[in-house]
Amino acid sequence: MYKNDKVIRRYSEPFKLKILDELTTGKLNKYQLGKAYGIAPTTINEWIKKYNRKDLMNTRITVKTKDEITRIKALQKEIEQLKKLLLKKDLDALVLDSYLEVAAEDLGYKSVAELKKKVKNKALIKAKEKSKGFASLTTITHCFGLKRDAYYKYKSRADKRLRTEQQIIEIVQKRRRSLPREGVRKLVKSLDDEFTKANIKVGRDTLFNVLRKHNMLTLRKKYSSRTTNSLHRFYKYKNIIKDVEVTRPNQVWVSDITYIRTVKGFCYLALITDMYSRKIVGYDLSDSLELKGCERALNKAIYQAKDTTGLIHHSDRGIQYCSNVYTQILKRNKIDISMTEENHCYENAMAERVNGILKDEFYLDQSFDNLAHAKRAAKNAINLYNEIRLHVSLDYKTPNMVYKLSA
Repeated sequence: MYKNDKVIRRYSEPFKLKILDELTTGKLNKYQLGKAYGIAPTTINEWIKKYNRKDLMNTRITVKTKDEITRIKALQKEIEQLKKLLLKKDLDALVLDSYLEVAAEDLGYKSVAELKKKVKNKALIKAKEKSKGFASLTTITHCFGLKRDAYYKYKSRADKRLRTEQQIIEIVQKRRRSLPREGVRKLVKSLDDEFTKANIKVGRDTLFNVLRKHNMLTLRKKYSSRTTNSLHRFYKYKNIIKDVEVTRPNQVWVSDITYIRTVKGFCYLALITDMYSRKIVGYDLSDSLELKGCERALNKAIYQAKDTTGLIHHSDRGIQYCSNVYTQILKRNKIDISMTEENHCYENAMAERVNGILKDEFYLDQSFDNLAHAKRAAKNAINLYNEIRLHVSLDYKTPNMVYKLSA
């Protein structure tokens, strides 16, 4: 054997990885491991480079002054804070994604991506408004995967849509000065000419969405107050309009009484409505439930009707309508008498409906200063009901229009 002959050692992959794992634990350094296994530290360094274990490479920091030591500690502290901030950002992103998933499911979208695609342009406008001073428009649009011109195009459409909405609101507000609680379907019909003049195309759904956005939808209210006293000695007539087909005005009148509040108490509005045209043909407002109010309303209706041939008067079984005085007026004018049999509001549904309309749409549900104030309000409400308010059941015509055309 020659003097310069050397022994070449070869190490297996598992052995190399084992040495690196032991070095990772930190119990022994490279020199101690080299001595324990008979390996040169430079060989271990080669293995570290081979397996790209940067965490095991030597990092030299030369500290010369106390200021540098303080700076290093400050940097280390800042790194820890940044790590915590990144963790918080990740958690915030997780929570936001969860919210978006729930919102997408509730709104009927298949995925969050579909929801984002639907509201992308609106979100871009919001982001632009919030980012003033710290991000350019190019940067923001890039985040949304869009270009600058996409922002300007959508902004132009959005501004035009807002102007159109404002025009719609102004037209509706003008209409509601006379009919404060007119619903969407009737507004579409009654304002069709106004929208055409303003060169605005508005359908039912569009108008509904605009009014809902501006909190202008009307809400129905429920009322409950008993004005019928059917426990009396007078004769109660049968319901003879159950199977009657109403084909003309002055064929069936329905009557009822409703209350109106005043500061001092209640006053009572007696109404007589033509069933065919829905027109209020007679009314009277008094401060008591006595017979006189109903009698005056009936006389007004008979006076304006002129001819009452074949007419049926339908009402509930209240003492006012069953009284001898009231029924004698009907008989003298050859008006047949019909009354509810089961004492149920459904048997006099149209009269109840008219009461609700006057209160719900014409503000007769509020409290008035006195009887005179209530009378003025009731007169104005009934005129608007007869002359201006459209009825779906009348093919969007007013009661007075149907009454005059058919009478």
